[in-house]
Amino acid sequence: MVKRFDLINAFASMVDEKTLVVTPIGSTTAYWDGLGRGSTSLTSVSLGMCTPTALGVALALPHRKVVALDSDGNLILNLCSLGTVGNQKPRNLLIIVFDNGNYLSGGPGGGKPGMPTATGGAMNLEVVAKGCGIEKSCTIHNEEEFRDAVQRYLNEDGPAVVVAKIEAVEVRERKGGRGPGDSGQDTRENKYAFVHHVERLENITILKRGGGG
Repeated sequence: MVKRFDLINAFASMVDEKTLVVTPIGSTTAYWDGLGRGSTSLTSVSLGMCTPTALGVALALPHRKVVALDSDGNLILNLCSLGTVGNQKPRNLLIIVFDNGNYLSGGPGGGKPGMPTATGGAMNLEVVAKGCGIEKSCTIHNEEEFRDAVQRYLNEDGPAVVVAKIEAVEVRERKGGRGPGDSGQDTRENKYAFVHHVERLENITILKRGGGG
C-alpha cells in the first residue's frame, strides 16, 4: 500500500504556490511543512475543520484552485461538511483524503496503528461523497492512480474528492523538531502568513495595518 509522504511529495510536484492548500493537524502538516510549503498554506487546522475551511476559502476566491489535504479521522469528525460541499458545488475545490483506517496520532506508537476509524470497517468515503452530490469522487491505491486522479481534477471543474488509501502506520515518523524545509511558524504565525500570501496573490488588502488612535 502507498505511503502518505510519497503522495504528499507527488502532490507538491503538481502544484505551485498559486494553488491554495489547507492541511489538518497531524503528520500531513508536518510533511507538507517539511517540503517548504507551509508558509504559503493554511496548516494545522483543527480536527474536523480542514475540509470546511477549504470550502470557505474556495467560496471566497472562486477563481482560484483550493485543495484540502484531509484525513479520514479528521473528516469523519465533521462528515456533514461533505453535504455542504455537495450543495454549494464550488468548482474550484479539490478534497484529498489520506485514509489510513485508524486514529494514528492517538495510537500507541512504536509502529502500531491506533483505534480504527469507520473507514477501517465498512465506511466507504467515495460512496459517501457521491451520496452527498460530489459525483467526481474516486478511490486510489497507488501513486500512479493518485497522480492521474489529482491532475485530472486539478484541470477540471469541481468539486471533487480523491480518497487515497495509505499505509496504516507512518514509515517516516517525525521525532520532534523541524526538518530543513520547515517554516518554523507556530499556528498563529501561519495564519498571518497565509493571509499575507493571499493578499499578494490577489493584490488585495485583507488585514488593516497600523495602530489605532
